[in-house]
Amino acid sequence: MKRVRWIALVLALVMLFTGCSGMSFEQLMGDLAAQRVTPFDQMQYSRPDPGKMEMALEECCALAEKATDKDALMEKVWEAYNLYNTFYTQYNLASIYYFRDMTDASWEKEYNYCAQNAGSYEAMLEEMFYTLADCPLKDELEADPAFGEGFFDGYTGESIWDETFLELMDRETALEEKYYELCTQAQAVEYYSDAYFTQYGAQMGEVFVELVELRQDIAEYVGYEDYPSFAYDFYHYRDYTPREAEGYLQEICTELVPLYRQVESRGGAADAEKICTQAEAFSYAKSSAQAMGGMVQTAFQVMDEAGLYDLTYSQKKYEGSFEVYLTDYFAPYVFVNPSATQLDKLTFVHEFGHFCNDYASGGSYAGVDVAEFFSQGLEYLSLCYGDEAGALEEMKMVDCLRIYVEQAAYALFEYQVYALEDEELTAENVYALYEQIGTQFGFDSWGWDSRDFVMISHFYTDPMYIISYVVSNDAAFQLYQMEQEKTGTGLALYEEQLTTEETYFLSFVQNAALASPFADGRVAQVRKTLEQVLN
Repeated sequence: MKRVRWIALVLALVMLFTGCSGMSFEQLMGDLAAQRVTPFDQMQYSRPDPGKMEMALEECCALAEKATDKDALMEKVWEAYNLYNTFYTQYNLASIYYFRDMTDASWEKEYNYCAQNAGSYEAMLEEMFYTLADCPLKDELEADPAFGEGFFDGYTGESIWDETFLELMDRETALEEKYYELCTQAQAVEYYSDAYFTQYGAQMGEVFVELVELRQDIAEYVGYEDYPSFAYDFYHYRDYTPREAEGYLQEICTELVPLYRQVESRGGAADAEKICTQAEAFSYAKSSAQAMGGMVQTAFQVMDEAGLYDLTYSQKKYEGSFEVYLTDYFAPYVFVNPSATQLDKLTFVHEFGHFCNDYASGGSYAGVDVAEFFSQGLEYLSLCYGDEAGALEEMKMVDCLRIYVEQAAYALFEYQVYALEDEELTAENVYALYEQIGTQFGFDSWGWDSRDFVMISHFYTDPMYIISYVVSNDAAFQLYQMEQEKTGTGLALYEEQLTTEETYFLSFVQNAALASPFADGRVAQVRKTLEQVLN
């Protein structure tokens, strides 16, 4: 959590240094939009040089050991941290270009170079914080708003980023790259076909088993009882436990799977497969943003005018959607590979929701569960504000039900895979476990292939992330429920929370006066709302 907080404070201070004091928040963001956001086609990629970061780190640490001048030390801290930010800006640019065309060997090389060096940059940042924690000016540093009281409490003892840990993380990156390579090769055969699963899926399954085994070793090395607990702390900053999450997922199975089977057996939403063009998806998001006004409308104008999105279709593109923040340019970026169906409207709005959160915050440092509230929340709000949104309501309610059930099944599968003992961790057992859980959650009510877990990229590249979709969907769905009771209330809450500084999800929903997904009777309440639309 400390590292993420530092990032956000750096960005906040950069905005304060623009000389805009006395301006309203809206004026400040408008000024940043006009002066700071560089059009995407003018952004330049340059391969990062870890040696520069290492040199800046050495100078900073050498000064910290005998520091007597806080301002001089902070100058060196900023120098190192700016290089850290630049690395991730370049890494994200390389990701965008590589995922636009995964057959482009030159961008694959740059993406892999950045991925392979990410661990080194994290290790260097940790080393700087540990050195500052022992510095004579520690108390003065914590009095500075760039850090804050207690910032260095998490940097006592020894850093986990030793040579062995870095080696383990590098091995993990190599396996993730192998998965992406297999995904690219699989484009040579029909998507979701038997050939896909036999020629490439089987290899992906073996890679997944290797990743699970390696990640269990990582968790054990740093003293955690299991990998889910490690990932919750190290990556996701959650204020609930994997065990609490598993109980919630089982409740979803009990309450919502009967409705899911009923809906899927009749084919889902009527117009789900109706053709949707790129222009139609863009127009829907634009009309939603204009009707909502405020920061949402401002963010959309910036995204449009600066070309900070890619909504084109290509067989060469990464089969997914995401949003990243380009720190050096104060700019979020939306990437979508559309399906040419009506769901593209909601997918684009979803990623734009992340854009809004990052743009309004100057780079959000909210935990992943909180961040997903803004993406999914904007989908639900678009049903109340977008042009011809009424035609999407049934589709989104089906999608909502699928998020609860399908993502819950994926999350439960993931937890149970990491619970397998060494001798049980085989590809055969992983496939069998997935089929068992998929059947339990009603996947057999549609044309499901029980080998398709290899297509869920989060299992490979973002372990323990999937539960975020479930719990954040519940909080986001409450915005829709609020709008049904009184127009404008859900939107007002969304706007109010766009700049939240809350990292932990349960704290976030409590502070926002929302119900916890884990509250007694909450899943049953969701079922009743969905039944009103879908029955």
